[in-house]
Amino acid sequence: MDNTLKDKFNKELQSEQERLTALLERTGKHLYKRDEPYSADFAEQAVETENNEVVEALDQENKVALREVKLALDRMEAGEYGNCTECGAAIASDRLFSIPHTRFCISCAQKQ
Repeated sequence: MDNTLKDKFNKELQSEQERLTALLERTGKHLYKRDEPYSADFAEQAVETENNEVVEALDQENKVALREVKLALDRMEAGEYGNCTECGAAIASDRLFSIPHTRFCISCAQKQ
């Protein structure tokens, strides 16, 4: 992979890392640092609790995504970016354009 492509993927991964970090900060604030207490109305409490469950699920998904992005940046730093962590083969550029943080070539991803 040439340096121009590596630079493009590096910038994209760093941008995604910043976006996910900011998003996790906001969801964390929503979940763990509420400014106002829960409503005294039971029906409203139920809705707020349901909303929190959705936000918690999104929070967990974003934590996993951020971990994958950080691992991709680590692989880039180590000079291993663009190679499948399972079989060592080069990952197709089209796949990296679609999923810049991917660890697997298409064959190994299908096996997962």
